[in-house]
Amino acid sequence: MSGLLGASSPIVPLINGASSTQSASTDPNVVLISGLGQLLSSLNIFQTSLQQIYSPYSISNSISATSSNPSVASVSAAAGAQNGNYSVSVSQLAQAQSALTSFSLPDTNSSVVGSGSLTIKTGSYAYTSPTSATSFTSNGSATLSISNGTLSSIAGAINGAGIGVVANIVQNAAGNYQLQVSSAETGASNNFQILVSDNDGNNTDQNGLSRLAFDQTQAVGSGQNLNQTQAAQNANFLINGASGSSANNSGITLGSSVSMNLLSTGSTNVAVNIDLSGLNDHAQSLADAYNTLQGSLNALLIRGGLLSNDPIAKQVAVSLNQQATASYSNGNSLLSNLNQIGLSFQYPQQFGQMGSLSFNASSLQSAYSGDSQGTANLLYASARALNWLANSYASYGNGTIPLTLTALQKMQISQQLGQSATPTSNTIPSNLASLTSGQSGTIQLSAQQITALSLYAMVYSLGAPYAINAQILNNGLGLPGNSSGNGISTYA
Repeated sequence: MSGLLGASSPIVPLINGASSTQSASTDPNVVLISGLGQLLSSLNIFQTSLQQIYSPYSISNSISATSSNPSVASVSAAAGAQNGNYSVSVSQLAQAQSALTSFSLPDTNSSVVGSGSLTIKTGSYAYTSPTSATSFTSNGSATLSISNGTLSSIAGAINGAGIGVVANIVQNAAGNYQLQVSSAETGASNNFQILVSDNDGNNTDQNGLSRLAFDQTQAVGSGQNLNQTQAAQNANFLINGASGSSANNSGITLGSSVSMNLLSTGSTNVAVNIDLSGLNDHAQSLADAYNTLQGSLNALLIRGGLLSNDPIAKQVAVSLNQQATASYSNGNSLLSNLNQIGLSFQYPQQFGQMGSLSFNASSLQSAYSGDSQGTANLLYASARALNWLANSYASYGNGTIPLTLTALQKMQISQQLGQSATPTSNTIPSNLASLTSGQSGTIQLSAQQITALSLYAMVYSLGAPYAINAQILNNGLGLPGNSSGNGISTYA
């Protein structure tokens, strides 16, 4: 309320000032201002409570998921998870295909492998054995031009192609260097093929650039010249006895909003526990905030209340009742009303007043067990909607109540000016007259006194015509006077 009825507000002296001709307790405008001010304050408190409910939006901090053997699998859970226990047995991790040159070089930057071009393809083989296939199905390719390529320059060209194959240089036990080529992705279907166009005219032999050829539909040493060191494979596992397979070791789904990352073969037990205390607290806070506002608003609306006949206050009550019973869009969830998640609306005993909300934690638990994400989303959506509704009435920029209070303030100021006491004819206010009391001749006024007199005259003139001693005007302010014949100059 400090923005409208604070100490600096022009409405305060109008309510409390002695010059008012009508008591503040009987002036209907003052009563209305007081009532709307109380309602505005209650709405602001209501909004603050609501904003604390739906921020942050996520309730993931009330969910815990643990793995009894974290070296086998790590687990995570998010909003929407359900209580549960999972027995996990990992028999095989997902792997990326990898192959290594059968030759080695004493350095990486000066010894030349060869010249020509490399066509690298990603896709999948139709295997008849771990290193032999009948065909290759490509899903992407890139051709690289190689001129006097060294291990370093060839690795850089492969990595720069962004084809889904990664090249590294490894040092063997003898201290020499070899080129290792691997698929960027794990999984049995993520294979690669390297076809060579060698400047020496032979594309599959063990000389020049053709030493990098890797096609598992060809014979080892004659087109399949890299040695496969790791076969592409999926992860294989059991979840509560049911077999599963994944091309990746991460993000494997255990249940709704629960996932695990496989780290090694072995067994572990995963437990997911939901702590609803946070969600319960938010639901209870929503009911408490609504009911606190209800008490304040209904006290203003009752017969004899400050806002018993005010249409704005009555509309606030109607709007809040409608919002509390409204249906919300909630994605694919069947939960759309607050009473479905334990927040039941009670209609007011007297028509035109605001109803109340009651909270049942068991009903919330039941709703959450069936649709955790829908329950949380509905609670937070309703808190946001109620906040937006309150803001339409309470916003200091364009809310209905602040705009109304501003209009009432202007009306009070206008009325006060019209009711200001009119000075007795041919008299001046005592505080101006005192400046000349006991003086004779020319009065010497300071610049501050002159400014004060000018401002006072401006304000005083708003209420009624006034008379000012000609001696003050002529000698003090230097203004010409119009004599009325009795030594008094009148200005209106």
